[in-house]
Amino acid sequence: MSLKVDNEAELREARNSLFSENGTTSGWLLLNYVGASTVHFTAGGEGGVENIVPLLEDDQIQYALVRIDGVQGDGAGETTVRDVFLAWIGPEVGMIEKSKKSGYLGDAQIILQPYHADVTVVNKDRLNRETLLDKSQPLSDSHVID
Repeated sequence: MSLKVDNEAELREARNSLFSENGTTSGWLLLNYVGASTVHFTAGGEGGVENIVPLLEDDQIQYALVRIDGVQGDGAGETTVRDVFLAWIGPEVGMIEKSKKSGYLGDAQIILQPYHADVTVVNKDRLNRETLLDKSQPLSDSHVID
């Protein structure tokens, strides 16, 4: 069984508007579970990761795609964007729920691809632009914000 999106057309429309190939502004999308194997595109908008933090629920597993603008590129003075997949695991999510939904992580990643990095978030108090940039680096020691 695979993960389904119950409002896929809305998600596709939001993704196309916020994450265009040539886009250079920050944006985000958030998916919430509405069933055992169904997610719902809940919210999205322009702005940074700080806009998602208030929407992360302590008793939920949620997935997000965040575009960070102004990332230093390879060239001198060059900036680019970085798209990061986030998996939020709230502190009140039980072990059984974590186990059941862990099997859908790969499906969620496919739904929200392409992206440059994936990060697991278990402490939303530490989720900010700087920490996300650090943890999404290819050579980061850990891709977990705890």
